[in-house]
Amino acid sequence: MKRSWMALVLAGAMPLAGATDLMDAWRAARGYDAAFAASRAGLTAGREKTNQGNALLLPQVTLSGNAGVASSDYRAGQATLLNPNYDNSGGQYGLKVTAAQPIYRADAFVGSDQLKKQADQAEVQYRAAEQDLILRVAKAYFEVIAAEEAVRFSAAQKAAVGQQLAQAKKSFEVGTATITDTHEAQARYDSIVATEINAQNDLEVKRNAFTQLTNQDPTVLAKISTQLEPSPPQPNAMADWLMRADTGSLAIAGQKLGLDIATRQIDRYRLSTLPTLDLVASYGSDWAADGLARAGGTDRTSNGLIGLQLSIPLFTGGNRSSQYREAIALEEQQRQTLEATRRDAAQSTKQAFLGVQNGAAQVRALEQAEVSARSSLESTKLGRDVGVRTTVDVLNAEQNYYQTRFNLVVTRYQYLFARLQLAAAVGALDEAQLQDINRWLDSNPALRSG
Repeated sequence: MKRSWMALVLAGAMPLAGATDLMDAWRAARGYDAAFAASRAGLTAGREKTNQGNALLLPQVTLSGNAGVASSDYRAGQATLLNPNYDNSGGQYGLKVTAAQPIYRADAFVGSDQLKKQADQAEVQYRAAEQDLILRVAKAYFEVIAAEEAVRFSAAQKAAVGQQLAQAKKSFEVGTATITDTHEAQARYDSIVATEINAQNDLEVKRNAFTQLTNQDPTVLAKISTQLEPSPPQPNAMADWLMRADTGSLAIAGQKLGLDIATRQIDRYRLSTLPTLDLVASYGSDWAADGLARAGGTDRTSNGLIGLQLSIPLFTGGNRSSQYREAIALEEQQRQTLEATRRDAAQSTKQAFLGVQNGAAQVRALEQAEVSARSSLESTKLGRDVGVRTTVDVLNAEQNYYQTRFNLVVTRYQYLFARLQLAAAVGALDEAQLQDINRWLDSNPALRSG
């Protein structure tokens, strides 16, 4: 007996083998979730915008060639040695290398800046996708745990009501209780059986969702510690968090970049009517087939050029004006979207702040309610034994007790998730924040008291 007790103590000091916590789930989801993989690819693509922006201001070098067949026949009035008749028919070929370095291209300078902002936007979007994955993992994780608790409490309540049903039947047989108590206990038992079936179905759904996101076993998740001591947000002032959200929200930051990009698009079309100046250099050769050579001429001509090229756009058929008006409208669209995003961010921040603030108070209140519900159940059972309470009273007290326990578990998870949501609202949610929440989980949930 002593050896068994010692083994239990040692097992309690060791972490549960194979248990998955929030950090395990998060790291697994990073490598498995297809939506996040798409965001990672989008980041890689977005970073190329910087190189594309730089390329607009660098030299452009092209190699061009041509080949064709020419037919011509020159006949002098009287052919002489110095003025012969000749046939210039045959192949005509050319090859040229051209390089152009922009010197003044206002629209190119704007386009370069625009592309670099798109690269910055890709970085923000990736960080937002990372935050979204953390929230999705935490939500799926907590929903599995809550569903497991619902099944566990349903089973415990069914066992307790089953005992009351058996006792009611026995009391009826000996004449100390009415058939009403038996029927009430039977009806309550049947209802709990149906509830348990629904809870088991919901658990399977939640586990499947968790596996789809992480590819991890959902049956060995670490549970939340009953030693949780919740606290309100720090600082405990909504105005401070709203200010942080306005300056740190990734949704707002991404939309601000979208507005900047739209504004630069207006500048791009507005400046496209200005002259452009390029430094241009070229070198090439043209040569013909047999005709010229037989006539005593040369079969190859080489030429080079270096100079400045000025271009002045005059008329584009109304295309530039239309694009300019379109860009103005799109900028206004982005401006209004930014305002909507600010309002949404403020609302999300308020909701998460209240979730943390009220969640902390609710956890403490439900902890006291659980103690009271347990005391009430024990008193009701004692009252039934001495004849001052009925079986129905006991059933109601048991239902209240188990419902209070379940509400406490769910409220603890909601509190922790609200903390993650609040961090996300101000753009501060990262792996370190998730690690802080992960510390609230039991290292050995299998030995946790129920």
